[in-house]
Amino acid sequence: MDKKTIAHHFSFDRRLLGRLYWFPFLVYGLCVGLMAVLSARSDEPFLPYTVIQGIAVPIAGWHLVFLYRHLYDEGAKDALVWHYRKAVVFDLVRYAVLHGGCIALLVAAVIGIQGTMFLTAPVLGHLFLLFLFYQLIGLALLGVFGSLDVALSVIAVYTFMEVATQGTFMPWPHLFLFQAPADSLSLLLPMMWLGAGIVIAAVLIGREFW
Repeated sequence: MDKKTIAHHFSFDRRLLGRLYWFPFLVYGLCVGLMAVLSARSDEPFLPYTVIQGIAVPIAGWHLVFLYRHLYDEGAKDALVWHYRKAVVFDLVRYAVLHGGCIALLVAAVIGIQGTMFLTAPVLGHLFLLFLFYQLIGLALLGVFGSLDVALSVIAVYTFMEVATQGTFMPWPHLFLFQAPADSLSLLLPMMWLGAGIVIAAVLIGREFW
């Protein structure tokens, strides 16, 4: 597919979502400011990275959820599912590339602020899995519940509770890293849960569109 066609799809999405289209990018800008403030006020080097995990990465998955919500308007699924079925893989790839680039810029900002002392290959591997999970889970939950409000509420409640309590409030699977891994198990468990979540989300999307 040529660049002109890809640009046309993004242009159509911008017109469809209006001002809502720019919301994730506004949040990315706020994340940069928040990382700078946290770095200036705290000696904890992992805090700016937590902003990427807990705010930027979840926001990165919102575009597709808002774009596909029209499929679940009353009576729309039977008429529109054939169109979304043809486009879903392409949409997932183009938005993953778009937001993946934004997350990479935020990681570069963290490196500029804090250096690379904790951004090891395993930590970056965890970030990649977390990003992929949030790219898929919103669309998967939208298909399960058939409701934008419910899907976003589930994601928002889980993410907020995890980030606000540093993963200590509920005995559910913990997906985030709030400090540099002290041992292999503290990194392996979140990556294992993320891997399972990615597979389940992909299966749910596949069942919904194929």
